Amino acid sequence: MNLRGSYRRLMGNAKAAIIAAIEIYNKPRFDYRDECFVILLLNAWELLLKAILSKNKQSIFYPKKKNQPYRTLSLVDALVKVQDYFPPDVDYLSVRENLRHLTTYRDNAVHFYNKAGFEIIVYALAQTSIVNFRDLLLRAFNIDLADEITIKLLPIGLSVPIDPVEYIRRATSAEGKTTKAVKQFIHELAKTTQELEKVGADTGRLLTVFSVKLESTKKISNADVVAGVEKADTGTGPLLIERKSDPNITHPLRQKEIIEQVKELHGIKFTQFTFQALIYKYKIKEKSLYCWIAKEGNLIRYSRDLVAFIKRLSEKDIRDAVSEYKEFLAERKKRGSVRSE
Repeated sequence: MNLRGSYRRLMGNAKAAIIAAIEIYNKPRFDYRDECFVILLLNAWELLLKAILSKNKQSIFYPKKKNQPYRTLSLVDALVKVQDYFPPDVDYLSVRENLRHLTTYRDNAVHFYNKAGFEIIVYALAQTSIVNFRDLLLRAFNIDLADEITIKLLPIGLSVPIDPVEYIRRATSAEGKTTKAVKQFIHELAKTTQELEKVGADTGRLLTVFSVKLESTKKISNADVVAGVEKADTGTGPLLIERKSDPNITHPLRQKEIIEQVKELHGIKFTQFTFQALIYKYKIKEKSLYCWIAKEGNLIRYSRDLVAFIKRLSEKDIRDAVSEYKEFLAERKKRGSVRSE
């Protein structure tokens, strides 16, 4: 018996499952929407992880027990086994925690039912999970999920979409009417976020809120509000802790440190010139998620998210940036020569 299976068929089914999940979620009317969506989403993840194991010639089955049929790995066990094959620019720890929280919701849906209010947090977790899926599929199989889907949605609705970060603010406030189960879920999510931040993991792989344009707008670790993990004096729910971002925490890296962390991309040595080329091409200094500039203008620091962003770039992206930056410098030098004359 082939204990590895066919990674091509596993990967094909993984794509089919996630596309079905997205289609179900975007139906204008569909009862049991969130539950069906998450079930299919996690099914897609399980198949993708098994496809990666299969491609790396690893068994996707548990050891055979006497008089028992062969059993394939569960999502949880496949996730443990696949860790050594995760690409370095897709943070394994944060992806694992994202899937763990979604699995909690899925298990309740399958075996019991979920309280009202979960859908807001699950929506944000699932958005991030789909981006993680797309990046892992691209790194492992050089297949871009975006090429498989033509997203043309007509955004008609009778209510304004709820910002998950704002929802956390209300849900954990003293007057919040959120159920105890939802508050506990948010409590666990906040705890996970803090644990990931302590080890320097990419919390953008855990939960990120996107706009309709699929442009990342808020990351829970950098939001102006986070759900705390202390008990309130008047209850058992988590406190809401408001904070201003400290650049020493959110943007701890200097240019030299980023160059040391990246070192090499696609066989290209990552130098100061390469770094500046990327800063120029992608307008990094205009993006607060990646760059913090002191008001005096003589101190510039970067976030760990910039390292993850750089590592996701293709070889073509790097070479195009270097080429464009050289052209920019040449043109600037030419303009300077004309002025001096």
